[in-house]
Amino acid sequence: MASITPTLTLVSNSSTHATPGPLSVALSLSATDSLTVDGVTTCDIVSATTTHSANKILDASTQTLPAYVYIKNTGDGTVYLCIGDADTVSNRVMEIGTLEFAFFPWAAEVDYYLESAAGTETVEVWTFAQGA
Repeated sequence: MASITPTLTLVSNSSTHATPGPLSVALSLSATDSLTVDGVTTCDIVSATTTHSANKILDASTQTLPAYVYIKNTGDGTVYLCIGDADTVSNRVMEIGTLEFAFFPWAAEVDYYLESAAGTETVEVWTFAQGA
């Protein structure tokens, strides 16, 4: 078994600082974990369009193990992570802005699609399958 070590660090100034942050106190938060994966990793550069039914990025019928997913919007517009292939805002579960990223666990039981706010956006998608 292999492992990956994600680290999340959030830092901001207090709201009274010369370059203010969003809180009344300074923030310094860090979390690290060691995640076991079975070594099966996929990486794709995909295009997200305004018709997300054509943009399935996580397919529960082909992924047999839960996985950790990393998505980075490398385009210059907003993309949405969606469940279901119907083109409706109620299917949007995450908004990922220009050059933003998301890292999350996926149970591999529901399909996910990408949809762009306008035009075509380029998105990087990695999956790290969890161990059996």
